[in-house]
Amino acid sequence: MMIQDVYLSIKQGETTTKKDRIPISYKETLIGRTWGNVIPDIPFTNQYISRKHALIQFDQEHYTIVDLMSKHGTQVNHTSIEKNKPVFLRDGDIISLASGAAVLTFHNPSEKNFGDTLDMPLFLDKHLNELNGLTVNVVRREVLIDGVRIHLTSKDTELFLLLYEKANSAVSYNEIKVNVWPERLTNESDQPDVGREEINTLVYRLRKKLGKYGQCIISVPRFGYMLDLEHM
Repeated sequence: MMIQDVYLSIKQGETTTKKDRIPISYKETLIGRTWGNVIPDIPFTNQYISRKHALIQFDQEHYTIVDLMSKHGTQVNHTSIEKNKPVFLRDGDIISLASGAAVLTFHNPSEKNFGDTLDMPLFLDKHLNELNGLTVNVVRREVLIDGVRIHLTSKDTELFLLLYEKANSAVSYNEIKVNVWPERLTNESDQPDVGREEINTLVYRLRKKLGKYGQCIISVPRFGYMLDLEHM
C-alpha cells in the first residue's frame, strides 16, 4: 500500500528508473546501486554509491533512514549520519549519498498528522552544543551568539555546519564544493564548478557574521579550512 503524499524527489544522480518522483510505501525502501541480483527500490548507477547504501523505513508513526554500512556515507541536511543508526526524516529533508553522488529530497506534507513527537531533534545530545556563548543547533540549522540567533544565508549555514561537523579536522576545498554547491555538480564532472575565490569569499562573509568566533575558522594552506574549537 502506497502513501501517495510521501515520496522522494531526485535532485542529483543518474538512476535506471525514469521517475523523478518516487512514492514511499509502508514497507522498507532500499536506496543503492544495481549490481547483479541486487536491485534497490531506488537504483542509482554511480559507482561511489554502495549496492545497499541506505534504507528508509516506516515505524508506527515516523519515517527513518539508516545508512547500511555504505563505503562513502549518507548525510541528512548536510550532516553525516552514523552507520546502522536510524535517523528521523521530516518533510523537506535533503538526503545525500556519497558526498553528493546522489541527492534526494524527502517529502511528507502530512507529517503533522503523525503527532508532535517529530519536533524532537534528530541528535538531541550531540548536535545542540553551547561553546562559550556560541550555541549550535544542527537540527534547526541555526547558530546563536550569547543567545541571539545570527542571520545566515543557506550557503553560510551549509558551510558552517560542514565545518562544525568535522570540527578540529581540515576540510578540503573539494569537500566544501560538493557539500555547499551540490546543485552545480553535473554528470560530466565529479566536482561542482566552483572556484577558490568563491569559497574564500563565502568564508570571509561567514567569519564576519560569527564576530569574535570567526577567528576559529582557520585556513589550511593549499588544502582548505578548519573550524578550530579547541582554542575557543
